[in-house]
Amino acid sequence: MLNINKKNKVKNKIFEFLTIFSMVIGLVVGSGIYLKNRSAEGGVLNAAKDNPYLAIIIWIFIGIVCTLMIVSFLEISSAIKKDQHNTLLSWSSKFISRRAASAFSIFYVTFYMPILAALGAVFTISVTFEYGLNPFLTAIGKSKLSEAFSNTSYNALKITLASIILIGFQLLNYFSEKPSQIIQTICTFTKFLPLIVVLIGGFVLYLTNNVADINGDPGGQNSFQSSSNQWKFWSFFATVVPVIFAFDGFIHAVTLQKDVEHKKVVEPALYAGILAITLFYILITIAIFIGANDGNIFKLFDNLFVKTPIISFLFKLIIAFTVATLCNGYTNLLPKTIQSAAHEGFLYFGKDSLNLSKKKASIIAILITLVLFYITIILSLSVNPLRDNTPPDYAFISETLSTSTVIYAFIIYYTLIVGVVHNRRTKKIETKKVKGGFTIGIINLVVLSLILPYVYFEYLIRPFITLNQDSMICAVASFIILIPIAIFYFVNEFKIKKSTVNDSKNKVV
Repeated sequence: MLNINKKNKVKNKIFEFLTIFSMVIGLVVGSGIYLKNRSAEGGVLNAAKDNPYLAIIIWIFIGIVCTLMIVSFLEISSAIKKDQHNTLLSWSSKFISRRAASAFSIFYVTFYMPILAALGAVFTISVTFEYGLNPFLTAIGKSKLSEAFSNTSYNALKITLASIILIGFQLLNYFSEKPSQIIQTICTFTKFLPLIVVLIGGFVLYLTNNVADINGDPGGQNSFQSSSNQWKFWSFFATVVPVIFAFDGFIHAVTLQKDVEHKKVVEPALYAGILAITLFYILITIAIFIGANDGNIFKLFDNLFVKTPIISFLFKLIIAFTVATLCNGYTNLLPKTIQSAAHEGFLYFGKDSLNLSKKKASIIAILITLVLFYITIILSLSVNPLRDNTPPDYAFISETLSTSTVIYAFIIYYTLIVGVVHNRRTKKIETKKVKGGFTIGIINLVVLSLILPYVYFEYLIRPFITLNQDSMICAVASFIILIPIAIFYFVNEFKIKKSTVNDSKNKVV
C-alpha cells in the first residue's frame, strides 16, 4: 500500500509539473511571435536596423530577464493565502499599497486589457485579409479583394468584421465561459502547427536555395546574408520593445502555483517553461531569418508553398484563429478583473461594489472595450493625413497602444519587485522565501533600472528628435492615454474616500 501511494505521489508530481509547464507555454506563446519579427514598422528586425544577429541577442537577453523576474514573482505570489485573490492587483495591494492597486486596476481595466482585446479582433482581420486572402487570390490569378473596393469601402468592411469578432466574443463570454475555454484549449495546441512548419520550412528554403528575393523570386538573400551589420546603441533598446510584447503574459503564469498540491514542482516547471519558450522563440526566429529576407512569417509560407497556395492560406487561417484567442482571452479576463478589483475595494462602482456580480462586471467590460475600440479607429483615420503617404489604416493607433501597454506594464512589474526586495528587509509580509530570491531581486532591479529608462526614451522621446512622423504619433498617443487613466484614478479615489466616510457615519449612528 505504501509503495502504491509513493508511486501515485510521483505520478501526481510529474502531472502537476507537466500541467504548469504546458500552461506557461500556452499563456505566453501567442500572436507576438507571428507579428513582431518582421522588418516593417514595429517589428523586431525593423527595430534592430535589419541586423538579425542583434535581434537574436535581444530574444536571448529578454528570455533570461523574464526567467529571473519569475523568481521574484514566485515569492510575491506565495504571500497570497488559498482563499484570497491571487492576481497582480492583489500583490500590489500587499506589497505596495491599496492606492497603487487601484491605480494598476484602472490601468488594466481601462487600457491594457481592452486594447489587447480590440487588437485581437483587428489582427484577426488583418491576418485573414492582408496576409491571407489577398496573397492567395493573387497566387491563383485573381484580383485582390482590396482592389474590388475603394479604400473607404474596404476599411468599412474590415471594421465591420473586426466589430463582429469583438462583440461576438464579448457576448460569448457574457453568457457562458465554457465555449471560451474550449476555444482557448484547442488553440493551445493548434497554434504550434504553423510554428513547427516555419521551424522546418525556413531551413528547407535555405538549404534548397529557395529564399525569395524582394520580388518573390527564388534565389534571393536571407536576413543574415543581407544583414546591415549595424550595432547602434539605441537599436538595442528599440529592439527590446517588440520582444517584450512577445513575452508578455509570463507574469500571470506565476498564479498557477496557488492550486498546486506539490509546491516543489512549481519553480522548476516555471523555469523550464520560460526557458523552453525562449529556446523555441530563438529557433523560430532563426528559421524565419534564414528562410526569408524580411522576417515576415506570412511571406515565408507563400514561398514555402508557392505551388500549392491553398496550403499557405490554410496555415494563415490557423494563425488568424490563434490571434483571435487574444480577443477571446481578454474579453473573458476583463470582467473577472473588474469583479475582483471591486470585491477587493480597489475600484468603486457604487454601494454594491463589494458584491459586484459577474453580469454587471461583464457589461462594464463590454462598454469600456467598445468605446476604446471605436475611439482608436476614429483617431487612426483622423491622423492618417499626418502620416507619410500611407493608405488609411484603421488599426494604426490600436497597434501603437498595444506596445504602450507592455512598456507601461513593466513599471508595475518593477515596483512589485521593489516591494518584495524591501519586504526581505522589513519582513512585514509573510512569504515563502525563494532560494537566492533577494540577490536575484536586486539583479532584476539593476537590470530593469538600466534598460527601462532607455526603452522609454527610445519609444516616447526619441521620435521627436528623429522627427519620424509615425513614431511621433505613437509617442503622443502613448502620453495622451495617461490622461483619462489619471482622471479615472482621482475620481475613483474620491468615491472610495466618500464611501468610507459615509460608512463611518452610519456606524456611529
